[in-house]
Amino acid sequence: MIRRSKKDANHDALAKCFRNLGCTVVETIDTGIPGFPDFVVGCMGVNHLVDAKNLLTAYGRRGLNANQSAFNRDWRGERMVTVSSEDEVIAVVKNWRRS
Repeated sequence: MIRRSKKDANHDALAKCFRNLGCTVVETIDTGIPGFPDFVVGCMGVNHLVDAKNLLTAYGRRGLNANQSAFNRDWRGERMVTVSSEDEVIAVVKNWRRS
């Protein structure tokens, strides 16, 4: 049985912002893998793991939960990035493009 995750209120707006910046986005919220981030974002030939956080909620302000921290620690690829606003999405994409 796959456990359905709850979307943050800003999830759709953040995904749209990535797309508007020319990135491809796969929403992975329902993978059923504990701690897996909300998005896989493709930018300039590289896949990035991104988690959305809604800072308007206490849950979002706490940052990564235990499952997300463990996933990020054990993942042997690029580290997960967290974003909570469209400004953060823009900054992250600019950083990826500079790298």
